[in-house]
Amino acid sequence: MQETSIIVDFNGIVIFDPLLLGALYPEVGHGENLYRRFTQTPEGDDVVKQGIVVPIIGINDSIYRVLIRDEAEQSPVDSDLIVVSNYAFPLRIASQAVITDLASLLEWNPEEDWQKMNIPPGDYSVRINGFRKIMNNEVVDFGFEVVLTGCEHLPEFSASLAKNMQVLELPDKLR
Repeated sequence: MQETSIIVDFNGIVIFDPLLLGALYPEVGHGENLYRRFTQTPEGDDVVKQGIVVPIIGINDSIYRVLIRDEAEQSPVDSDLIVVSNYAFPLRIASQAVITDLASLLEWNPEEDWQKMNIPPGDYSVRINGFRKIMNNEVVDFGFEVVLTGCEHLPEFSASLAKNMQVLELPDKLR
């Protein structure tokens, strides 16, 4: 299992292999806006379906704790703390996986704020679990657990890009 913190300044987190993304978009230069391409054309759905990018989108700007683990490893997150789950995202790793703020796609700047992840090359089915711990009507711990299941072939995309992945909001009963 790996644990990291991601500073989110642009409503999301992305996981990808720069080698595969670069092979798909060799013409993309420093400062270009891949986010616009991904949100205003079918290319965004395509890169997700092809396992090139796994997004966690529509979340508040903050510093998130992110846990990355194999499905065979025990979760360090108490199941009572998981408030949202989104499954299955395909992910293909050919060389090196990275995780970063969605802002990396807004203004392409290779390696800026990218955090390398120790994920062996291969195809994976990814489950994203959002968790939060509330004490005294305040969210005191929160983040996402990225659960990887190795696959022989890239799985079909069946997660929802429209799913509310917020973990910082208090439930209505506590407001």
